[in-house]
Amino acid sequence: MWEEYIERHDELEFCGIYVDEGLSGTSTKNRVGFNQMIRDASLGNFDLIMTKEVSRFARNTVDTLQYTRLLRDYNVNVYFKIDNINTRDNDGELRLSLMATLAQEESRKISERVKLGHMQAMKSGVVFGSDRILGYNLVNKKLTINEEEADVVRNIFKWYLVDDESLHGIVRRLASIGITKGKAGGIINHSTIKRILQNEKYVGDLKQKKYYTINYLTHARKKNDGKVQEFIIIRDNHPSIINREDFNNVQIKLKSNKSKYKKFNIGYSKSLFSGKILCGNCGNKYRKRTLKNTDGTNRVIYKCNANYSKGTKGCKNGSYIREDVLINIFIELLVKITEDKNRKVFIKNMMTALGESLNNEVINQDIENLEEQIKKIQDKKGKLLDLYMDEMIDKKGYNKKNIELTHSQSRLNCKLKEIENESIKLTCKKDRLKNLYDILTKELDYKSIDELENIKVLVDNYVEKIVILGKNIKFHMIDGEYEISTSKYPIG
Repeated sequence: MWEEYIERHDELEFCGIYVDEGLSGTSTKNRVGFNQMIRDASLGNFDLIMTKEVSRFARNTVDTLQYTRLLRDYNVNVYFKIDNINTRDNDGELRLSLMATLAQEESRKISERVKLGHMQAMKSGVVFGSDRILGYNLVNKKLTINEEEADVVRNIFKWYLVDDESLHGIVRRLASIGITKGKAGGIINHSTIKRILQNEKYVGDLKQKKYYTINYLTHARKKNDGKVQEFIIIRDNHPSIINREDFNNVQIKLKSNKSKYKKFNIGYSKSLFSGKILCGNCGNKYRKRTLKNTDGTNRVIYKCNANYSKGTKGCKNGSYIREDVLINIFIELLVKITEDKNRKVFIKNMMTALGESLNNEVINQDIENLEEQIKKIQDKKGKLLDLYMDEMIDKKGYNKKNIELTHSQSRLNCKLKEIENESIKLTCKKDRLKNLYDILTKELDYKSIDELENIKVLVDNYVEKIVILGKNIKFHMIDGEYEISTSKYPIG
């Protein structure tokens, strides 16, 4: 078209065409042809650019004015044929800014229409993206099971839940059978395994809008936390690979962090007591240090971090406790608890009470009621969107009602999350108490080396915190508090 136009005008000479196929004009960042045109203009390769209309040049007002001014500095004018605007004219920039503003507004409207269309499609179960999920193939916007990959997914869940394998251990198991890369081609690591174990798609649920566009001009995206925009969740949307019970148990295990390399509530424990010991004087955590003995061997100690970092200005407590001493004190506590029949009864009563609190039938009914209310709101929002798309209500009316429904849905989602979290919390506590009760009822020799290997497991699972109070140490256990004197143990 442009070649023919130029042939009809003798004063014009054809220098080439710059094209960006299928790319939005809202941003010039990824427009290779556009950016090459600007570079060629700076080299003096031409003195006039002809384009069909302003919206083809850029739909961003700032970019339009910025680049036409830059081109003017290069002695290059821009002619917009349909809009009949030439930047060399005296009123060219004024008319151009008006047209560019209209083009930008049209882009915003198109973006809104596209988002509304996507929302409708998501609510009907159409899958966006998700073509690289291990275990599934995306066929006609629907997830179908890839049986060969699904076996790998089932093994990952089994190794974690049944075999009690760590995330790193699962990576090693996969590597041993030749699987080192994911479906997208990235290297499989412990984070990859964790994402697989947390992915709700494996139970047949579809959760969309995990990311959202924060600026239609820059197309910048942000991870959705559910506060700014609601998730779209459809239960039993596609065939499942993992049954719901196993999936829920995996989530409980991930949250209670019972694997070998778990992250504790008060820090990542790289040694026996790290993150567990607190200073009774200032409340700071104790820091692990390794000191040299006179015979060349090492000894591990723990000292108040505030005192260690700032001296007495940080904390007046400058004493430390040896790890081997703390182990012996902890063993003394275990022996005392094991011999206390009343303590066993107390723990069993706590388990019973927690069991009564965990009335699954009532909890499940509450969850079903909330999910039903949420679904009704989603249906109302869908019908409201239909009315808006059919122009039965205006944008103001749509926004007002949509905000009301969104707020109601957010409140219900928060309530649902609270019930689920409390259920998981109680279940974890009951399991920990049961394990503690099982250990206490066994005839164990805690002073044997075999049992010492299990001390860390006991510390990790049943010790909430250890507070150093001068010559006394207070152990805050899951079933209560115990205070033991250090007077009979060596200090240095």
